[in-house]
Amino acid sequence: LSSRTIAPLMQLTMVFSRWQHAKTAMSGLDELLKKPLDQPEEGEMAHCPTLTGHYDLRGVQYSYDEENVKSVVTINQLQIKPGERVAILGKVGAGKSTLLKLLAGQARATQGKVIVDGVDVQRIDPVDLRRQLGWLSQDSRLFFGTLRQNLMLGNPHASEQEMLQALKVSGALSLVQQDASSLDRIINEGGRGLSGGQRQMVMLSRMILRQPQVVLMDEPTASMDESLEEYVIRQMQGWLSGRTLVLVTHRPALLKLVDRIVVMDNGRIVADGPRDEILRAAAAQTAKQTGGQGDAA
Repeated sequence: LSSRTIAPLMQLTMVFSRWQHAKTAMSGLDELLKKPLDQPEEGEMAHCPTLTGHYDLRGVQYSYDEENVKSVVTINQLQIKPGERVAILGKVGAGKSTLLKLLAGQARATQGKVIVDGVDVQRIDPVDLRRQLGWLSQDSRLFFGTLRQNLMLGNPHASEQEMLQALKVSGALSLVQQDASSLDRIINEGGRGLSGGQRQMVMLSRMILRQPQVVLMDEPTASMDESLEEYVIRQMQGWLSGRTLVLVTHRPALLKLVDRIVVMDNGRIVADGPRDEILRAAAAQTAKQTGGQGDAA
């Protein structure tokens, strides 16, 4: 008799729990639908089926708050030619990542325009931009699902062979070889259970699988050890052939991938030139400062 009395109460509790879940899901969906569209009005965006990565920035300024007149990034002039490989260097807070976001169309300039292939990056159809531009930021994430599903976010039509090749270039092929479930191994939300280096390898694989013509990467090997980083650099040198690369890094080894260095300080470009010239100038400046300190002592 007591069980018959309690059973309806338990069912009522389950119904209430489901209602709470549905309410939370509905609230989240409602917030999502309120967000602005990628493409507000039909016909406003430019269709660019191919992008080569010919960037031209003139008088570009960016501030986090449009009402705040203080700009965190000010670029008087910057040009990047198709096929160039450029590293953006600078101390923490110099504006490197913000500049990369401007190039990727992930941030909107408060003044001036970021022109790529003759078109304002903000006017390019987001579908074309995502297809032609490989964007790997420090905020990139992995999602709950299989390794295959995470990779297919980069290219839904990729074959298994293409996935394995992308994993090989990024150094992540070992994740498949050491697990019997191969590409169907489960990846937890945010990549929990994987090391920082492994997460970066998978995210790099996802970007490679897209086969973009323009590659923008922010600290892509920051969590990798030196031997893995060296392997990735060797693999990427061949893969990057003919592609435009803009790279933000503090790891000296990655400079092997570039032929030009842009140095930023306080949101401005303070040096720009061939890699070897910039490195020699930096070494000479360091030696001069060290010598001055030695004389003072």
